Amino acid sequence: MINSELFIEQFHFLRPYWLLLLLPLSALIYWRWRREEQATVWKKRLPEHLRQALLVNEATWRNNLPLKGLIVVAVIATVIAAGPSWYRQASPFAEEAAPLVVVLDVSSSMRQTDVAPSRLFIAKQKVLQLLELRNRGKVSLVVFAGSAHLAMPPTMDLAVLEPLLNAIKPEMMPREGKFAEYALSPIESALATASSSGSVLLVTDGLSDAAMAAFQRYFSTYEHQLLIWGVGQTQSKAKFPLEEQRLSSLAREVSGKWIPFTVDHSDVDVLASSIAQHAKFTGAENEPWYDSGYVLLAPLMLLYLLWFRRGWIVQWIIVIVLVGGAGYSPNTYAKSMSWADIWLTKDQQGQRLFNQQQYDKAAKVFQEPYWKATAYYFAGDYQSAQQYYLRVDTVEAQLGAAAALAHQREYMAARRLYREILDNVPGNKTASHNLELMEAIIKHINEFSEGQQSSGEMESSQELGEQPETADGVTQELDPSLLKEEKLSAEELLASAEAHKKWMKRVGSDLSVFLALKFQRQLELGLATQKPVIRGQEAN
Repeated sequence: MINSELFIEQFHFLRPYWLLLLLPLSALIYWRWRREEQATVWKKRLPEHLRQALLVNEATWRNNLPLKGLIVVAVIATVIAAGPSWYRQASPFAEEAAPLVVVLDVSSSMRQTDVAPSRLFIAKQKVLQLLELRNRGKVSLVVFAGSAHLAMPPTMDLAVLEPLLNAIKPEMMPREGKFAEYALSPIESALATASSSGSVLLVTDGLSDAAMAAFQRYFSTYEHQLLIWGVGQTQSKAKFPLEEQRLSSLAREVSGKWIPFTVDHSDVDVLASSIAQHAKFTGAENEPWYDSGYVLLAPLMLLYLLWFRRGWIVQWIIVIVLVGGAGYSPNTYAKSMSWADIWLTKDQQGQRLFNQQQYDKAAKVFQEPYWKATAYYFAGDYQSAQQYYLRVDTVEAQLGAAAALAHQREYMAARRLYREILDNVPGNKTASHNLELMEAIIKHINEFSEGQQSSGEMESSQELGEQPETADGVTQELDPSLLKEEKLSAEELLASAEAHKKWMKRVGSDLSVFLALKFQRQLELGLATQKPVIRGQEAN
């Protein structure tokens, strides 16, 4: 969608001298109009009743349509040649001058579920949406709790950043707390090589007094833009509500911008617009302007194709151009807008697909979370179904989420959810029946595990995977001598292909383990609790 303010501010012509052709065209139109006026002077001298009787097919706007169509063609062709433009296009041979640093709060308060399923989950999803919408330039990721760490140095590869961002969770942080002031040091490191000032996106639900003061000093000294995106609700049952007043006041004091959380996509759009605006004034002027005149080629070619005949058929040019151009925009074909969007809402389209048992397509079309989750459930995507069920606070949605957990073999989590439903709604038959089923499955797995232990079988079954909590489990003691820690040097990893493959498999299995070890090492070296040296101040 085109931002009207940006459109008005940035609209211009790349080759404005071509517009001079409109002067002779205007003169030609004026000469033609004056000629017709002079040719019809005698008609005006006739009385009205005689003129209606004597004249047949008196000239109207329909006359000379080919000539009028030619004028329209000339105007469109002139505008195309002038090159209208109102936004820049990213150069494939250059990087965006203004970098972006995402500072993500992963403290314990971000676990709160006032924004379902949790503040941290929604924050990470929104950040990914922002990066996909921005889709250019270098981006860095800084995480903080009791310590702060540069999780991802500046990169343009979102394929690398996405799994790393998904692996971020509070358990991996080596120190408890909420000290955002420590994030300023990795921010400074991430922006050290930038050729111009960048944007810093702080994603959090609150700040301490020390952090407020540190951010004020830092952003009052440097020209980087501070964007504060608050995650959570200000008035909710959460133990730690969103500190909107403090965060917004910090943004005002450093000439930054405060963006509150919204359920829809509007907060992401505001963030992307703010980052783009800052980039425009910090070096993005080197990017070429996009020539939007090519959009007008479609109606122009249509006019030329219909020029094979003279006469009244040219009248249909106007109708076809209006009908074809009414729904056209530069993003129309990119979005592949369906004809059904004119007549049916997205939920109505999804319901039709659902009734036709096209569950995958229905899930992508539905906007209402419950029906979206139900479509994912019938499509077999139980993980997506669970997440969307958790966005609806009803018994039916909770039952759906529990069923999705059961299909993912998360029997323990499903049992807990069924018990929670029965605590709130005693006597629910569906929950009671499914709870008994979960209890039976868990009991069977426990008995099977005990049988394996008693029979001396040491090899564990990997059929159910490592993540799902399927049953209560049994305690099994292993001989410490059987556990061997293999340490390999960098030289050994490079020399042996087998050792390198084994090490990469170990690291790639769970990025959170790798990051936790990395952060712990940085904390031990004192690199995660440093404060930056503000320009013009001496280090303590």
